[in-house]
Amino acid sequence: MVAFLLTVGLSWFALRNYSSAAPVADDNLRGLALTIASAMEGVAGRDPSLNALTSFQSPEIAYAMLISPSGRILFHSNPDLTGNEVGDGRYRSVLASGVLGEERVRLGTGEYVYEFQAPFHLSGKVSVLRLALHTWRSEAVMRRAKFGVSLIISLLVLGWVLGGTVYLLLRRQAAQEERLARQNELERLGEVGAVLAHEVRNPLAGIKGYGQLLAERLPDGRERDYAQLIVRESLRLEQLADDILLYTRSDAKQLLTGNLSAVVGQLSTLLAPQLEIAGVRMVVSVAEQVMVNCPDDQLHRLLLNLLTNAIQALPDGGDIALVATVDDGEVDISIADNGPGVDPEIRAVLFEPFRTSKARGAGLGLALCKKIVDSCGGTIVAGEAPEGGALFSVKLPAVLPEGAA
Repeated sequence: MVAFLLTVGLSWFALRNYSSAAPVADDNLRGLALTIASAMEGVAGRDPSLNALTSFQSPEIAYAMLISPSGRILFHSNPDLTGNEVGDGRYRSVLASGVLGEERVRLGTGEYVYEFQAPFHLSGKVSVLRLALHTWRSEAVMRRAKFGVSLIISLLVLGWVLGGTVYLLLRRQAAQEERLARQNELERLGEVGAVLAHEVRNPLAGIKGYGQLLAERLPDGRERDYAQLIVRESLRLEQLADDILLYTRSDAKQLLTGNLSAVVGQLSTLLAPQLEIAGVRMVVSVAEQVMVNCPDDQLHRLLLNLLTNAIQALPDGGDIALVATVDDGEVDISIADNGPGVDPEIRAVLFEPFRTSKARGAGLGLALCKKIVDSCGGTIVAGEAPEGGALFSVKLPAVLPEGAA
């Protein structure tokens, strides 16, 4: 805001000076013409022969002439023109009104001069003095004013360019610091994940195994249900440990290809029972043999997380649309539902780890989705579906199927 106000102020100051330069230049010419006219009238009063007027030689004077009321040239700075008739009647308005006249006229040489006409008292009669002055001085004033405007505007533009450059560098530095902080955070999470894998997964596998054994040996009843609950919760904790390990693992960008059509087909079969129980109808529109720059296992995990979230957002049933299109070297995958949608307050941090609105969620699902998409060189954004639900748009680099031309 300060820079903007300073720019406006300096621009106003420069333009104001430039706009006032023309009146100042005209005033200088008018003042010079009045001075010369007064001096010539004084000399002519002392020398009615007008011979003394030839002494008025100045670089500013283009020509000077004295015109009688009848239109005859009584004096001209070019002696050859003295005694001739003036070729125009512009002097008559000065004789009639007694008011000074001034205008810009063009000489035969193509030069524009400042022409000044004023009543001239000579031997009790009123003639007209026509004085043409070169505009070098006024043009110099205008050039200085124009240079001042150009200089100030150039400095302002340079200042904005430098300011913009500094701003971009600061933004880049802030982004780099943010990436470093995130990398450090992931490194710390990686250490926690390694400890988790070593200290938790081994005893967790034993708990799960004994739970499965109990579930198989116990008869139907409450005890068997408890054993199955132990197995389910153990599986959930095991999945959480796997998610943490996957999220904190530093992977290079994926160079493997995946068959999107095949993965979507597998997921449709896998989720069919869950969709039927939830009363959710899923519509799939994916062309055959759509290949992307993302391995099948990662693509499977990405779409499974997004579809599972969509199903969980429709506890009372609804519709899910999975559409994939290929355009300009990219595969655009959109998953939309007609549920309550994403809360705008958490949309900005939706893909950050451990951010969730679910009572039993760990907040790693969407963070893992973003990590997978980033590692494959794509993008993922969350928005609002046309019907008011959530819309997740994933863009991945397209790859020609093997053997395609």
